[in-house]
Amino acid sequence: MNAWLFTRLDWIIAWRHLRTGDERPVWVMPLIIGAVYLILVGGGMAWYAGTLDPGVAVQAVDGVEVPGTEMGPTPMQQYYGAFGGLTLVIGLMALVFGLLSFFFNLLPTIITMSVLLGCMALVVVLSLMSGLEGDLRDKILNQKAHIRVARTDGRPFEAYLELTEAIAQTPEVAGASPYLEGEIMIRSGLNRQGAILSGIIPERHTSVTNLPTLIRDGDYAYLADPASIPDPDPLALVDDKPWRLRHLDKDKGKDKGKTSAKGPGPKGAGDPLRKLPRRDPIAALPRMVKDSPEPASDDGGWEDPAVEIPKLRKVGELPPPPPTDREVEPQDEWSNDGWEDPAVEIPKLREEGVLPPKADEPTPEVPEVEPDEEPDDGVVDDNGVVMPPILVGRELSMELSVRVGARVQLITPVGRLTPAGRIPGQLWTKVGGVFFSGMYEYDRKNVYAPLSVVQKFLLVGDRVSGIEVKLNDVEAMDAGKAAVVAAVRNAGRDDELLVEDWRDLNRNLFSAMFLEKVAMFIALLFVVLVASFGILASNLMSVMEKAKEIAILKAMGTRDAGILRVFIAEGLCVGILGSFGGIGMGLGLCFALDRFGLPLNENVYYIEKLPVVVNPVEVALVGAAALVIVCFSSLYPALVASRLRPVDGLRQAD
Repeated sequence: MNAWLFTRLDWIIAWRHLRTGDERPVWVMPLIIGAVYLILVGGGMAWYAGTLDPGVAVQAVDGVEVPGTEMGPTPMQQYYGAFGGLTLVIGLMALVFGLLSFFFNLLPTIITMSVLLGCMALVVVLSLMSGLEGDLRDKILNQKAHIRVARTDGRPFEAYLELTEAIAQTPEVAGASPYLEGEIMIRSGLNRQGAILSGIIPERHTSVTNLPTLIRDGDYAYLADPASIPDPDPLALVDDKPWRLRHLDKDKGKDKGKTSAKGPGPKGAGDPLRKLPRRDPIAALPRMVKDSPEPASDDGGWEDPAVEIPKLRKVGELPPPPPTDREVEPQDEWSNDGWEDPAVEIPKLREEGVLPPKADEPTPEVPEVEPDEEPDDGVVDDNGVVMPPILVGRELSMELSVRVGARVQLITPVGRLTPAGRIPGQLWTKVGGVFFSGMYEYDRKNVYAPLSVVQKFLLVGDRVSGIEVKLNDVEAMDAGKAAVVAAVRNAGRDDELLVEDWRDLNRNLFSAMFLEKVAMFIALLFVVLVASFGILASNLMSVMEKAKEIAILKAMGTRDAGILRVFIAEGLCVGILGSFGGIGMGLGLCFALDRFGLPLNENVYYIEKLPVVVNPVEVALVGAAALVIVCFSSLYPALVASRLRPVDGLRQAD
């Protein structure tokens, strides 16, 4: 075992063999001087870019926000900063290469530099990928809860308030809130997009997500107080473009100054819904009579459903009425595929004034609403239509060209079967806020509305899709999940409901990122592997050049293990310098990126600068992998040198 322990003499011999002779190359000193000059120039330009005035930020004067002149990095700052940083990096690389050439031969210098660059690239790339993973995790947890409780089959369930309270009382839980999700289509006057509608209880939802802090336009409180939603500014212009349409900015301004047929004004001004009289005739069927400005004539083509429905049932075009001798189970409301019996619904619609009364019945009087009586679930427009509030993402608001106060229509395939056919469910709403989470998919797909409104709109009754849970400590995810599972079990619903944390819900995404990190580690490790072949070739050449010295040492009594240790130490000198030097330079570059950052276009990449997170375990793994590769590359030449016979070495020298 002692034969494999390195002695001081082994390191001295290896170090002496790697060092250059008394005469150094003539280009070493000019290279070092030039590298120092580049470092000074690059550092000076970077410092000058940091001293440029970026402008004045937004200030609050007497409670009023005054816009400033801060526009982010100016072109001059970006030019000086980028050019200065690039010059600084080139100068540092040249300085390291010059210092290595000052002490070592050219071949060991090139090999050491290769190992150094490989280790530096590994540290920087792994730190950037860890930073992106952490940034994505923070964005997910900002808008989504830590744990979700839902049915195993994904269907809505009842009796959720008691379970929500039981989960919220758990010591590990910071808050719990029920929610209802459904896929819808949202339509404005200019465009329509698919979205995911989430029904929430505004007071409870604040305890499980950071959605109120993500509001960029409007107010989160409008969900609970929709009467306070302001009307859209008729002179406001939507200057932003969706991410998919920002390449059309070059056409901006071509229509400037044009006037419409109805009068002057900028294109896109006001609420787009007020300028488009065209409406879907199928969508307008339920409100034809109510929205008609003129009173209906005696017949006017109207066919009384009370007369026509029995005829249609006789010919088999409508199903028979449901039996009245049994009670309808709660589950039937969800499983009837939206069918509502006209014989039951028509009297209700006539009482509400949606359908006209029978010919022999007097027209019911509509009760007048006092001015101080405002509905609790929406904003009343000029036509008396109650519109609930919603929150939309920034990308969705730009694609629909809507802002706070604009009216949009929600459409769901869960509709009603009527004598006119299946009519999709429709709901007019008013935008109460625009949020920005930093994730493109969330900002383009998610729409929030009060839970009671969504339950009526999706025809699910008093049911929810699940319960969102936020923990006090997100790092103690396993303990928190166990506590929630225990609360569900104590409520006797563990067979029905499934508890999943954010890792389970986003397993595919983070698994893909982990595999990408592993693939990048293996790919960049080949840089160190290529450098190890240089160590292998260099040591083999040293064995052939020093064959005479090896033969003399063996003839003097040196053991094979001693020769083996010398050549392994020679390879380890190069590997240790390269790996630790590369790790040090990589950590320095990560610190610079984290401190000063690499500015990016947030509209394109959704991040202001590259996030950097240094993981000590990954850094240690890089160093260990580099040392192992270098050690194995030095092993074969050392074995060849140790097995060389003295007579063969002397014969090769001759």
